[in-house]
Amino acid sequence: MKIAGVLETCLYAPDLEAAKSFYQGLLGLELFAEQPGRHLFFRTGSGVFLVFNPEATRQETALPPHGAAGSVHVCFRVAAEELPGWAARLEAHGYAVTWAKWKAGQSLYVRDPAGNLVELAPAAIWGLGEG
Repeated sequence: MKIAGVLETCLYAPDLEAAKSFYQGLLGLELFAEQPGRHLFFRTGSGVFLVFNPEATRQETALPPHGAAGSVHVCFRVAAEELPGWAARLEAHGYAVTWAKWKAGQSLYVRDPAGNLVELAPAAIWGLGEG
């Protein structure tokens, strides 16, 4: 038995419309499911990225209640040569970008409207190649 990879990951945001504008409108993620006031589900390559309203998911009865407060982190894989374009796009929309240098490249960080820390990075920073 072994873990094959990450199937889904999630962040929490109380304002789902602002999250939708950021992740779908600005980052271009494909929204494939939405329940107003509760969640947004996006496709990200071979996995999914979920954004939940923590106030709604803390009230769950069918699933274990869950939610997070404060900044959470997610990193999306992008090609190294696209990082400057992403930085320019984010900054043009009023989002401050912070760069980080690693042994095998660099990544950029930005805060989403809920304050979560979003990183864009090539897979090479983890020794995984560009694919």
